Amino acid sequence: MADKTSKLKRHNGAAIRALRVKDGKKPGPFASETLISYSTLDNIENERKEASLEVLHRIATALNVPVEAIVRDPATLRVQVPSEMAS
Repeated sequence: MADKTSKLKRHNGAAIRALRVKDGKKPGPFASETLISYSTLDNIENERKEASLEVLHRIATALNVPVEAIVRDPATLRVQVPSEMAS
């Protein structure tokens, strides 16, 4: 059970980034919209920090998706990243 939970947590950042990019939201304004700092968003999206349930809820609300969309398997998220946003 612990392994499955850690996999879900590990994938939160990838799912958040994929959904944010799909919605066309830039990281700075999105961080402000969700009441977190840019560095916190960056740490969450890059899997260096886990988002609290409260932050996950604010992120999901800003993306107009249920929280479950963030914690599901990101392999099901197919997002084309515009070349100017790719790093």
